[in-house]
Amino acid sequence: MKESTLALLRCPNDHCGTAPLTADVWARTVLDTGETELVEGVVACASCGGAYPVVSGVLILVEDLAAYLRDHLGVITGLAAHGPSEAMAGWLGSRAPAAVDPRHVNRSMKLEDRYVNAFLGAHFDHRATDVDADPLIADLLAANADRDLWATATTLFDRTRPLTALDVGSSVGGLSALLSRRRCATVGVDTSFLSVLVARRALLSSPGPLDGYRVYREGDLYDERPLTVAGDPRHVDFIVGSGLTRLVRGPVELTCAVNLIDLVPDPARLLDTLISQTAEDGHLLVTSPYGWSGVPRSRWLGGTSNETSPAALRAAGAARGLKVVWENERVPWLWRDYSRFWRLYSVDVVLFRRT
Repeated sequence: MKESTLALLRCPNDHCGTAPLTADVWARTVLDTGETELVEGVVACASCGGAYPVVSGVLILVEDLAAYLRDHLGVITGLAAHGPSEAMAGWLGSRAPAAVDPRHVNRSMKLEDRYVNAFLGAHFDHRATDVDADPLIADLLAANADRDLWATATTLFDRTRPLTALDVGSSVGGLSALLSRRRCATVGVDTSFLSVLVARRALLSSPGPLDGYRVYREGDLYDERPLTVAGDPRHVDFIVGSGLTRLVRGPVELTCAVNLIDLVPDPARLLDTLISQTAEDGHLLVTSPYGWSGVPRSRWLGGTSNETSPAALRAAGAARGLKVVWENERVPWLWRDYSRFWRLYSVDVVLFRRT
């Protein structure tokens, strides 16, 4: 985490308000940009005393650290490279539940690695195909190049020109990279430690540069591809956190939740949390294919016989003082899971303005 990023953040415990966060720094370095990087240490809240670790440059700013470590400790400590120091591993272990199922850890590592590599391709190499790809895939990519999710986001960012942004569900950082190139000070937030670590390596070269990724062909077989990321590291940083808690001290001009609202356990709460961190006359970008994966049916926005999800999202926004300024219910997003398996989504894209 950049030292300067700390001043932008707040404790995830809502009762603490904007109480200051301070860092006990165990290790620091200087980025290529000349900025100071906190490599390892513990961030503490002056109000509640909550302690949040910085591991390999990644701040884990979550409300329930023990619950987070239950699911992610094995992934963090199992990294072959860029893992925690022995001292930090001990600190994390002392705050994790007593038992961690190694079967769960091994499965999580494999799934995380597979999807992080797939998303690197989807975010930064999305025009590329394999040499043996079906011509239909190449034709689809070419046909949608000017109107796909990335082209749409680029158009909307050029239209709104925000100076500050919060990218919730940032994954490996493609959207944040687009914003950083427009000199928009952006904080990317994701619950996946590995995704945040990879995003920081790709855009900030910390804790080490990332210049390639894996394209899986089938099973465990893969090819290495070079990775080129067009972003400005001076204007972006990434942390681990939840979109369901407020994480920035002051409102930003743009909040984004790209393909996230149908994945969180409480979509309405996500919308409220985004609004609370958006400045007046600022913008919210919400996109979704409305798969409602793992979301309790009682909390869906629409998707029932009474109301469609696009209509429900717009109604929920209007009830909260949001005005639709741009919309398209059918924006294509095509990306490669592995060489024999491509995913095509028709994404609803809505740009709201907070009035």
